[in-house]
Amino acid sequence: MNRRWSMAGILYFGLAAAAQGQTAPGDVTDNPNVITVTAQAMPLASTSASVTVLTRDYIESSHAENAADLLRAAPFLQIAQSGASGGLTTITIRGGKPNFTMVTIDGIPVNDITTTLGGSFDFSSLPIDNIEQVEIVRGPLSSVYGSDAIGGVINFISRRGARKSLLDVSGELGNFLRRQFKVSAAGTWKALQYSASGSFLDVGQQVLNDGYSVGSASFNGSIALGRNRVLQFESRYTNDESAGFPAGSGGPELSILRQPVSDHAVELLLGASFKGEVRPWWTYSIDLDRVNRTENNASPAVLDRIPPTYNSLPSSTSYTDFTRTHFGATSHFNFHRNLSANIGVGVRDEQGSTVGFLNATIPESFRIGRTSLLANSELQYSTARLTVTAGFGFDKTEGYGEVTSPRVGVSWLTKEGGPRLKSSWAKGFKLPSFYALGNPVVGNPSLRPERSRSFDAGVEQAFKRPRVTVSATYFRNDFTDLVDFSTATFHLLNRSHALTQGAEFGTDYAPTAKVKFGVDISYMVWNLQNTTEPLRDTPHANGGIHLDWKISSRLRSRLETQWMGRRYDFQVPVPDITSVGGYSNTNLSANYDLNGKLSVYLRGDNLFDSKYHEYIGFPNPGISIRVGVLYHVFGQ
Repeated sequence: MNRRWSMAGILYFGLAAAAQGQTAPGDVTDNPNVITVTAQAMPLASTSASVTVLTRDYIESSHAENAADLLRAAPFLQIAQSGASGGLTTITIRGGKPNFTMVTIDGIPVNDITTTLGGSFDFSSLPIDNIEQVEIVRGPLSSVYGSDAIGGVINFISRRGARKSLLDVSGELGNFLRRQFKVSAAGTWKALQYSASGSFLDVGQQVLNDGYSVGSASFNGSIALGRNRVLQFESRYTNDESAGFPAGSGGPELSILRQPVSDHAVELLLGASFKGEVRPWWTYSIDLDRVNRTENNASPAVLDRIPPTYNSLPSSTSYTDFTRTHFGATSHFNFHRNLSANIGVGVRDEQGSTVGFLNATIPESFRIGRTSLLANSELQYSTARLTVTAGFGFDKTEGYGEVTSPRVGVSWLTKEGGPRLKSSWAKGFKLPSFYALGNPVVGNPSLRPERSRSFDAGVEQAFKRPRVTVSATYFRNDFTDLVDFSTATFHLLNRSHALTQGAEFGTDYAPTAKVKFGVDISYMVWNLQNTTEPLRDTPHANGGIHLDWKISSRLRSRLETQWMGRRYDFQVPVPDITSVGGYSNTNLSANYDLNGKLSVYLRGDNLFDSKYHEYIGFPNPGISIRVGVLYHVFGQ
């Protein structure tokens, strides 16, 4: 259910990925294959969903430090980071809450629903070594992935292997005592195609008490088991330690207590898929995956003043352990050259526990688990100019009964060289997190699933002379049964209803084969019912500009500026300050190949030393410069 790739799609994607060029954010002139939206690989232009693809070439040339750095330049995402690099970084899509964005690695969800984040993913904790492609889908995909894919999906696709053996090592140094080392390998050994990587990053204090380190290792591959059968597997281990001021504390500038949060998380992902062909028109995939994440967290109290009042937040210590296991099977049928179908079934088991205390005296420990039966189906009609899809997801979870999530979409090229019209409609849902259900202080076991109903419609037009691509999309999301905290009952409740709608606009201009310029802008309005609270951490408008320039055969560079509008925020020590000012941020990356073996690179963030804040009291540390060396030991 998590990874719905047909045999033909897997083979086609593997061949196409090796030949893909750079797909810059907002760019739709290239047409890479997308595997996240439906049960099979399909060209980006043919998908009915709103999708951005970051290829391996773009990932490598960006020299991003982690997933947060990489996605900051992606269009139409609202990113919020607690101060310096390594601080808690979450993403919202089209006004949905951060935990409405499902994050997957090779289609395997990695959102942890046991911690206080309620399923929000911290993108600063994910290294991007050994990542082949990133696909960002804006809009619900519960029809494919079930719970948590209520607002969108960000899928990190691992590198699978290479026909020729490769071995690369790299190292970099930067200010704030930053140092990083990476090694990666890929190749073929008999029937095995493999890729492996390891990295370690350590950063010292940037603003105040905010150093962090993260290490990771991954090994992925595929084994041909005879004609039309293949076994794929993936594994990834991540260990990160971070410190900083707690959320809502007012940060280094306004926090009353000067004690940092201490956080240590370890994650292990394992997955395997057996794919085969029964008939030329019938392929199947059997999938088994498991994710385990443990986290030790110690957070100081957040005071509103001295002496503190009931508006202060107590200190907390917690140890959480979360495991998600999934087993499923999917079949793909080609009934006709234009008509295909997918049917999937599976079971998902989630187990989570927390052992902790508030104020060192009040226990907030809990243990909770649930099992879900999953099923989905999808019918697709596709021609050279028209693709129509209709899908239906079914989720039966103990304690919640049956939840259905339909989706329909269309992509139509009106005429050769003419505009392409896209539209989709879908329903999504998110089951309550284990923290929201089980926490003995604020939890509520009677919470209902949060739901969404979404619609979008857009147009894309590519012009050959000049080489310009323009796209515009209107979207509307209806979120119901949103979980809010009640000060009257001191518990979480289903009570809010949010309507968000807006437009996304992107354009790319390539005057030559070596220069590409792009702009993306999004604007959104919202209406919240049954609550007096505003929609926090989400601006009305944001956008970006990027310039890619291949100066010579050895030198290439990328300059990008992102700007974010003013956002509502709340920090306990300063309740009268309700918003944080908008900002702009300019970054530069450059790479120079000294010879076929050795290259040097540079990345500079916040080049103009903009004194911006993404949260009240959490300042950006200023200019960040990194210099690195990459050595191809053998292979290229």
